[in-house]
Amino acid sequence: MTAVVDVNETIDRHPITAYQLGVLAMCMLVALLDGYDTQAIGYTAPAIAEALHLPREVFGPVFSAGLLGAALGALSFGPLADRFGRKRFMIAATIIFAVFSLLIVRVSSLPELLSYRFCAGLGLGGATPAFLALGGEFAPVSKRGVFVSIAFAAFPFGGLIGALTSSYVIPNFGWQFIFYIGGAAPLLIAVVLAVWLPESLRFLMARNIRLDEVRSTLARIAPGEIGPDVQLVASPEREREGVPVKHLFTEGRAAKTVLLWVAFFTCFMVLVTVTAWTPTVLRSVGFSISAGALIIGLNNAGSVCASVLSGFLVDRFGPYKTLVPGFILGGICLAAFGQATSSVAVLAVVSTLAGFFVGGTGTGLIALTAGLYPTTVRSTGIGWGMGMGRLGQVFGPLGTGLLVGGGVGGVFYAAAVPCFIGALFVLLLKYAHQPAVEAPA
Repeated sequence: MTAVVDVNETIDRHPITAYQLGVLAMCMLVALLDGYDTQAIGYTAPAIAEALHLPREVFGPVFSAGLLGAALGALSFGPLADRFGRKRFMIAATIIFAVFSLLIVRVSSLPELLSYRFCAGLGLGGATPAFLALGGEFAPVSKRGVFVSIAFAAFPFGGLIGALTSSYVIPNFGWQFIFYIGGAAPLLIAVVLAVWLPESLRFLMARNIRLDEVRSTLARIAPGEIGPDVQLVASPEREREGVPVKHLFTEGRAAKTVLLWVAFFTCFMVLVTVTAWTPTVLRSVGFSISAGALIIGLNNAGSVCASVLSGFLVDRFGPYKTLVPGFILGGICLAAFGQATSSVAVLAVVSTLAGFFVGGTGTGLIALTAGLYPTTVRSTGIGWGMGMGRLGQVFGPLGTGLLVGGGVGGVFYAAAVPCFIGALFVLLLKYAHQPAVEAPA
């Protein structure tokens, strides 16, 4: 009699293996490089402005050009990854942002800078839903939030590496070297992904394709359990026909999706406003480029710590007890940031705390999203959630650019407001959310 093996059930019940951790590590590498390249323009902006003789105000559109590209990348690559596979679109996105990061080295005018940042943004945004979905789908369902949060924690860690690197590299080697690193490293990682990264088993089973690949990969997750003659099945998720995006609004998910999008919009608007504008704003009140990069590095360090922790908190206490306080405390820290410019030490503490609360909240939203949607639309759900966050990032720098002449306080008071709005919408989401997703209190 032929044995029947449920692929999803096997992944969910089997202890996590080194192979699954290896997949997570590759997703984290992409996330790290994504974070490095996304934030590179922020800590190189003062040096680029001086080199190209550009006023600092024009960097609002420059920041937003890259983030608009990232929004479009997340919105388009997420559904494509659900239809054609996570792996190939993660590799494609990585190559795109690598190539256009390298081209920035040769930039000689504002129009070129705008176009290169937009195109790089397409890849930066497109990589996110793919690596988050793939990382989460190799985890047992009970640990999915942890896997997703750890994968995304590499994003601010990439920003931290970039900030610390730039504080030494820019004064000694020039701002161009930051983009040499940000272009060459992703090209190398793309080769590693092409050779060693497997496709999501949950995706392949949902599509009922490449079953031999599923069998060989599953045998590495559950050694000795997967013989050559077993029949592979996957339940309870089923294939859905039609455009994946529409399924974010079916089966009772419409209100949840809209509320989630608002929370993403506000949270990621704040994250990018802080990382993009802080070096330039601090430069305007007498701080060095290296000091501004250090402050952003500490903001990212706080975000890394909180991102790792937030998945555990969401799984243990539920998303609402984790995210609502995170939004509120993040807003309070940002408001304090604007009044702390008399001391680097005070700025460092407040910046770290702001990164901890806001960054952790952003990662918690992603963990919540990964549990909200089924496999067949998970990349789409994450991609469109991140796409709404990226759209928030587009408007954040533009609006902040109008305030940079009004002092540091006005910039960061304005950045605090979306945090409180986000807290309200997460509370509203609590009453629309399906109870099965929330972890027991």
